[in-house]
Amino acid sequence: MAEQPHHPGGTFAERLDWLFRTTPDPTGKPYSVRHVAGELTRRGCRISHTHLNNLRQGRAPDPRRSVIEAIAGFFGRPCSFFTEPTDREPDDDLARLLADPAIRQVARRLVDARLSPEGHAVVVAVIEQVRRLEIATGLRQTGATRGAGSRTSRTG
Repeated sequence: MAEQPHHPGGTFAERLDWLFRTTPDPTGKPYSVRHVAGELTRRGCRISHTHLNNLRQGRAPDPRRSVIEAIAGFFGRPCSFFTEPTDREPDDDLARLLADPAIRQVARRLVDARLSPEGHAVVVAVIEQVRRLEIATGLRQTGATRGAGSRTSRTG
């Protein structure tokens, strides 16, 4: 398999394509356009797999803000992923994310565990499942609404 670029590109289509190529589903395989379109529709953002594929390939104009928010949320990214210039280095994003103590804790545990690639895939799948459960139960709305360093919590 070809090595994936670390930088997503400058256009909406390039960034969307990059997310599809670099974000694995819970089984470790790339998400299909059909699956993502179905999930977005289930979440209230009606979009056909054909239109989503056209967006991915740059054959459709950039979508309206609500579609960008839904796509960003599905992939656990802020909307700014699609709209901000790409003049920052990827390491800048990593440094910003690692400023969050919870993220640092998970990263350290992952490194200390020295898991196999299969073990890493299981960890990713568990994180994805927890994300879906939090969205389904209302603990958080989407990945797009959570910034680094912020926490979403419920008080009863």
